[in-house]
Amino acid sequence: MKFKQLLFASLLTSMIPTLQAADHNEAPQVKIDPAADINDLYAFMNPNDANEVILAMTVVPFAGTGSKFSDAIEYNFNISNDNTSYNKLTCTFSTSNQVSCSYAGGMSVSGNVGEVITGSGMRVFTGLRDDPFFFDFGAFTQTVATLVPQFTNPGTDTFLGLDTLAIVVGIDKSVLNNNNQNPTLSVYASTNRLSGEILNGSVSGAFYNPEQSGHGFVVEVLDDNRIHANWYVFDNNGNQLWLIGAGMITGLTASVPVYKVINGLFPPNFVADDVTRVEVGTLDFEFSDCNNATVNFTSLDETSLNSTSLSVVRLTQIAGNPCGIIKNGQIDRMGRPAINTALINLLTDTGLKDKYNAAMEPSQWASMFQDEMAANLAALDTLDGTTGNALLDANTLASVLVNDVLLINTSIANCDAYLAVELGVDGQCGGRTLSRDVMDDTLGAVVGPGVSDGVANDNNFLTEFPFLGLPNSQ
Repeated sequence: MKFKQLLFASLLTSMIPTLQAADHNEAPQVKIDPAADINDLYAFMNPNDANEVILAMTVVPFAGTGSKFSDAIEYNFNISNDNTSYNKLTCTFSTSNQVSCSYAGGMSVSGNVGEVITGSGMRVFTGLRDDPFFFDFGAFTQTVATLVPQFTNPGTDTFLGLDTLAIVVGIDKSVLNNNNQNPTLSVYASTNRLSGEILNGSVSGAFYNPEQSGHGFVVEVLDDNRIHANWYVFDNNGNQLWLIGAGMITGLTASVPVYKVINGLFPPNFVADDVTRVEVGTLDFEFSDCNNATVNFTSLDETSLNSTSLSVVRLTQIAGNPCGIIKNGQIDRMGRPAINTALINLLTDTGLKDKYNAAMEPSQWASMFQDEMAANLAALDTLDGTTGNALLDANTLASVLVNDVLLINTSIANCDAYLAVELGVDGQCGGRTLSRDVMDDTLGAVVGPGVSDGVANDNNFLTEFPFLGLPNSQ
């Protein structure tokens, strides 16, 4: 039993270094770009109108009254009625607190954030809402501290009283399901940063080329959108040389004119007025992330210093300075709850969490992530002390979950069973409702029947659109 407890605790330690369930703060890139961080996705039939599909996305964990959607990000519901080709229902925001949403075929709606706005065949609400997710994160934390599972019944909802930003769309189902010819929809959410990528202080530190150990760079990002660089190197004749300079940052690149310093003497004989700076060329940095960059040096005097290009990696990092830079492109995606959180990077740091979120082509997801999921599902199956009692064997379950989308049958009005389409549950639309305890469903499926965090729905949902409860922050 002690071994099981230790395994359980070690797995949880890797799962939750920070508060990240269901998809809150689940990957390095979203932690530094909270406006693009998708918390949860919901898809269900309007209980008051069986012809309307409700799609809801929550973003920005732990939002407050000052939280805003970003004007540099597009927020997408990706929708398919054949599980292959996807159309985007996209919402964008302006700096003047306006939202515009559009869908294939020219459908669009625009208006104020915080209001229900209606267009042809579609209505939208965007704004601060009560976070509908409920889960006992405290029990997980105590389990890590004590090495003994600490779930209680009832549990404590860690998310009670927290707010989030929500995008809620109501849309005529016939628009989505080919006039009811293809009733089952596949839906996932994604965020795409269109602009605003820039280097920040997380790249400050020392960089070098491992194949050329003995020379390298120290860079520091400054407050005025510049980067300072030192290159400790040698000239063409083997003389020790250090080059210094500062240049402007543009996106993830920086161009730095560099100088060598001559005529100086060792202290106390150093005289500042005797020192001469001689420009020798330009260093152009291009960072792919905070740990990797390409450096191109263009020399002004090839007889002394050759022009060259190097790939460099981080050698040292400033203590307490987390790694991460704001990047353009797809930042986050989510279909089912807790898939990236629990099934990617569970046992070891594979570096796949950001790659998972950035993967844009559903047809490639299986080849990229299924083996990783299967290995982690096999480990999760042991946590209740019994192996082999998960919903399906690890490989089969991974093949289902790697297609990380919500499936909803729009021909069925009743939506009260998570994974209903995948499991063939009669009379249920599937998708995900606000009140469904999907974390208990997930624990039961991947760990074993009856496993629960002991937290039931405790949110004050609305009975009318937009259904998510009023915010706690006023």
